[in-house]
Amino acid sequence: MLVFEIALLIIFWGSLVLFSIGAPATCLNALLFFAIKSFRRSPSAYYIVGQSFADVIILLIILLEIVSAISVSISSIDCKLMIFSIQMAISVAMSFLCLSAFDRWACTSQTAGIRQLSSTYVARFLFPIPFIICSLLNILFLVYCDLIPPINICWFTNDIFMRIGTLVLSPILTVFLPLIVLIMFGLLTYRNIRFVTHIRHHANQARLSTREHQMTKMVLIQTLLCIFCSFPRAIFVIYAVATIDQSADRSFDQLAIVTLVDYSSQSVLCINFASSFYVFLLSSPRFRKTVQVYLKHQFHLGPNQVEPMNMGTTGKTLARR
Repeated sequence: MLVFEIALLIIFWGSLVLFSIGAPATCLNALLFFAIKSFRRSPSAYYIVGQSFADVIILLIILLEIVSAISVSISSIDCKLMIFSIQMAISVAMSFLCLSAFDRWACTSQTAGIRQLSSTYVARFLFPIPFIICSLLNILFLVYCDLIPPINICWFTNDIFMRIGTLVLSPILTVFLPLIVLIMFGLLTYRNIRFVTHIRHHANQARLSTREHQMTKMVLIQTLLCIFCSFPRAIFVIYAVATIDQSADRSFDQLAIVTLVDYSSQSVLCINFASSFYVFLLSSPRFRKTVQVYLKHQFHLGPNQVEPMNMGTTGKTLARR
């Protein structure tokens, strides 16, 4: 009983903490990469904005799931929309993470044709695709999920789709496929960077701008964190699939331990959706400086409020603004 209570506490407090620290930072992340012109010049900015939108949806649904868990007035529509939305949003967020990793590989490639794939034109073209494809792939969750009487638990209404959803769709779209893509493009990007370092003296070497270099560093660190956070969930899913036929024979204590590991791996996976802003902030001095200047400008903070200034200079500054 104690293990089961610990599992409930983890999912409750973990969700609150993730939403509290993740939602404001994710909204600020989307605002920065959308509003600041120097960021918009990088193709990865489009993917980061798309990922931020999906992250906000995920964190909001996680909070709403806590509310619905302690509420007695959840409806059938709420049940369907929650399961569909969380599956779709996680798939979209992981897809944009993969697109960011792909863009950094293309940007650092030595082949001119591959480098052309890293452009704002390609990014604008690809931006709506994850939302469309992930919505279509997960639309069956709207059909085969509902409240199950008499306890009104939100679950699958079809046994065949339950196995498809829990053993195929959800693990592949949210864990295994993104994990494979992130590892592959992360290694390829690292190889490209090492290759550039060794041949930098070559006359025809096309060097990255400071902006793109910082963006590559930020995305690589985010990719590495995402890989580490996805591994526990991948291991648990493999275990759950391998022992699915034994689940009916488990005792209450065994089920409580499995539930504890399940909730813990979910919480670790959700770090991906709350940490991108902090990863960028810690990994890039340029990003920190840009955030500092942007926030000072938005909230009118700076030395001109407490220090005397020449009126002519102030007038010219205000006219330029």
